[in-house]
Amino acid sequence: MENIEDITILEQKSQMLVAARASKEAALLAGKAAGILIDYAIRNKIIETAFYYLDIALILSSDMNLGTEPVLAILLKELLEKGAITAEKADAEFGQQVRELITGMQKIEKLDTSKYTSNSENFIKLLLTISEDVRVILIRLGQRLHDLRTLHQYPPEVQKKIVGEINVLYNPIAHRIGLYSIKTEMEDLAMHFSEPEIYRELAQKVKETQKVRDVYTKGFIKPIGELLEKNGFDCEVKSRTKSIPSIRKKMLVQKVEFDKVYDLFAIRIIINNVVENETADCWKVYSLITDIYTPNPRRLRDWISFPKATGYESLHTTVIGPEGRWVEVQIRTRRMDDIAEKSVAAHWKYKSGDKKGGRAEFYAAIRELLEQPENAKPEKQTTREKRELYSDEIFVFTPKGDLKKLTAGYTILDFAFEIHSEIGSTCTGAIVNGVMVPLKHVLKNGDTVKIITSRSQKPSHNWLEFVKSPRVISRIKHALKMETYKEADNGKEIIRNKVVQLGLEFTDLVTHKLVDAFSCENILDLYQKFGEGKLDPLKIKKALAEPEKEEIHAVPKKEEDFPGRVSDVLSGKEDFILIDKGINFIHYQFAKCCNPIPGDKIFAFVSVSQGIRIHKTNCPNAKDLVTRYGYRVMEARWKEFDAEKSFTAYLSISGNNKGNILEILSDFLTRELKVSIRSSSIQKISGNMYSCEIGIFVDTRTHLKDIINRLQKLKEVTSVKQVN
Repeated sequence: MENIEDITILEQKSQMLVAARASKEAALLAGKAAGILIDYAIRNKIIETAFYYLDIALILSSDMNLGTEPVLAILLKELLEKGAITAEKADAEFGQQVRELITGMQKIEKLDTSKYTSNSENFIKLLLTISEDVRVILIRLGQRLHDLRTLHQYPPEVQKKIVGEINVLYNPIAHRIGLYSIKTEMEDLAMHFSEPEIYRELAQKVKETQKVRDVYTKGFIKPIGELLEKNGFDCEVKSRTKSIPSIRKKMLVQKVEFDKVYDLFAIRIIINNVVENETADCWKVYSLITDIYTPNPRRLRDWISFPKATGYESLHTTVIGPEGRWVEVQIRTRRMDDIAEKSVAAHWKYKSGDKKGGRAEFYAAIRELLEQPENAKPEKQTTREKRELYSDEIFVFTPKGDLKKLTAGYTILDFAFEIHSEIGSTCTGAIVNGVMVPLKHVLKNGDTVKIITSRSQKPSHNWLEFVKSPRVISRIKHALKMETYKEADNGKEIIRNKVVQLGLEFTDLVTHKLVDAFSCENILDLYQKFGEGKLDPLKIKKALAEPEKEEIHAVPKKEEDFPGRVSDVLSGKEDFILIDKGINFIHYQFAKCCNPIPGDKIFAFVSVSQGIRIHKTNCPNAKDLVTRYGYRVMEARWKEFDAEKSFTAYLSISGNNKGNILEILSDFLTRELKVSIRSSSIQKISGNMYSCEIGIFVDTRTHLKDIINRLQKLKEVTSVKQVN
């Protein structure tokens, strides 16, 4: 059997909620919801749960002055989640808005706040916009206040998490919306937990100095009260001591000890008068006070003549009191004080330096909600302002809990490119809140997004049809352009290889002939189509071999006369073969085994099927060719060779393996030796050894020898050989 005393206390709390309702209908609904919760808790032996939600409901009702719907939402939340009441029944008996508030509360509870310290401002914006109804965040503030009041009931790790979130997220929210009493209490309780020794020390000092402070404030206030009464003003003059956290903050900012903090209190003068005279009366009071105490003109704050956009009105001045101490005096009417103390938008804007009018309107709407809780229609008063304020912002989580700010309407692809262009270019979709979605899926506030990529994915022109970010559109266009060039490079290599296989030199004349043969617009178009596979490389031979009509009669059967020309060379009619691009009556190719270049000592070898091949005399295959096929070997010379002529040389380099060896070699060649690099590639990496090939542009053969000598002196290099 449940503890009768506990049940009695629960019923008393329920009656307090009912008594606080402004209408009979609201009272009946509150009593009904509380009764269902208590009955459910008793049946399931979870009295603590009923205490938890009823206590929060009382905070929402008394401390925060919220209306009935937030109270009903917190009372019914557990019942809906456990299936004790259906959504349909909740809507029918308590209204759809109550269930929507519960849904908003659940959204906040599901948020991953593990990294709130590094994304505090974005988290605050997300909390303020996660639900369509702004009261959800106010309910959450009430929950967190209750958590602090009962912090001792939680495990140490949970205590630390609660205090951390409150300090970084919920205290700033309470400050911004003007819930100062709640903010002060949460700061006080949080400091009591996180800095207990400092808190107790400061609290003791405040207590010890209270009598001295009371004497001082009494002496300061007395002449003011007498003068105001003499001039016919009905005023309340009071002082307030700053909170322990506020005193601690002043000590840190001012870098002083406790006894050096002089502004531990402030004097407030509240005028009871009619609205028509309030501005003039405040200035009259100011004049009377400054007749007694000398003011500091630089510390005058006139928020009566020019009220803040948030609705805050007051006249602040700082004067020199007895003993030469500076004292802050606040002058306001009763109406102004009610707004400042009970509204939700008093100070935050001018203290945070925010100048955006839209945000002020947003918090002014919350103020109106709290001032008229039973009659307010929040869906009309706050939703429009909130949507206008944050309509262009959403916040999404990464799988690691990082919070990213995006523009509303952004898709998965927009988000992927925002992370990195490479991720965007290879994005195939995403998993949002555990569900697979396509690239064009529009993200929503609070989504958790995991981007999926594939190496085979490439940018597509249809991506431009649904992405929203101008920057992403630019990146996609750039990626498409790069992809076009990439395919063109592939096409160029395909053509080059095929032309070389046909025994021809890859020249501009050849490419222009292919452009005409394949009806392409230009050379880039030719390369692109071959790269995309739109043209058949096997047709290149026919395109190049097909002679023009006038050439058929001019040079008949020239290829068939090749054996005769070789016979002329072997019979002595030609003493040697001249190697030069200008000579076209002898067809030859450079052997790939040694790749001779102008200046190398060479010989010609007549093969059976491939015609004449030019080898270097020190070619690895030279000895075998001369020994076995001496009758096919001929002398070959370079025509008009210029030893000082520039050329491209290819070097085979090997040595100790390093992850960035190409970078090391490239840097040495370009920076130290001032050499232009034409190509570079890793040929092999085995264990701690590497081999690579680098093509460089050299001035002379002497220049090449010097480069090889310099490379061989590097500690990363064990061998350097010329391969052409």
